[in-house]
Amino acid sequence: MPRSPSEAPRVTAVTGGANGIGEACSRLFAARGDTVFVLDRDAAAGERLCAELRGGSRFLALDVASRTAVADVFRRIGEQAGRLDVLVNSAGVESKALLASLHEEDWDRVLDVNLKGTMLCTQAALPWLKAAGGGSVVNIASIAGKRISYSGDVAYTASKGGVLGFTRHAAFELAVDGIRVNAICPGPTLTPMIRRNLSQQRMDAVVTTVPLGRWVQPEDVAEAVAFFAGPASAMCTGTSIDVDGGVMVSNGSRYQDYFAARA
Repeated sequence: MPRSPSEAPRVTAVTGGANGIGEACSRLFAARGDTVFVLDRDAAAGERLCAELRGGSRFLALDVASRTAVADVFRRIGEQAGRLDVLVNSAGVESKALLASLHEEDWDRVLDVNLKGTMLCTQAALPWLKAAGGGSVVNIASIAGKRISYSGDVAYTASKGGVLGFTRHAAFELAVDGIRVNAICPGPTLTPMIRRNLSQQRMDAVVTTVPLGRWVQPEDVAEAVAFFAGPASAMCTGTSIDVDGGVMVSNGSRYQDYFAARA
């Protein structure tokens, strides 16, 4: 739904903005009239997406794990737009290893992108959010941060738990500047990363454990991000929303088995 005419156009930055949940966020915010800075390592996807989006959206290549690269990109956002109203930290990776065989470099990569990247981008965005008189930071965490990851591993779970802790603490510190910090915890979301990692048989099996009966779509997550980014959540900070189809209130078994045992 478009914003009302009384709401000023915003400048929004989305990390990991060319793929998966980030792409869905970029598309939604652009459709609602924002100028969107799509930040991603995938230059081809980013350029292609921005060519489709309206409202003067722009692509900037970014490795969120590099302090130098992050500082340069947010400097360029400030120079080009003069302000920043919304930051969506969506860039993320995962690894798939048992703890006993997890390589240190894989642990570092996941934590560097998912957790350190969230911190670096938030930190670099602060001067521009303050210049705009406040704003909203929305971090893409995961229900894995509240329990464990089934598609990823211990590094992914640790990184997303860290994102939730970062969200709470940053929200406390930044409230004085009118900057709200919240998180979205997607459940089983049908992203390109999931499609690469799971067979169709496994994807079909996952659906049987989701009370609402289907995979979460990236667009479902984007709508929750938009809520935290907008005025309807003006008194929400340091909190999270689960977008998981009810997975967190189930026991992980097939949904129909619950009813079959009580027939």
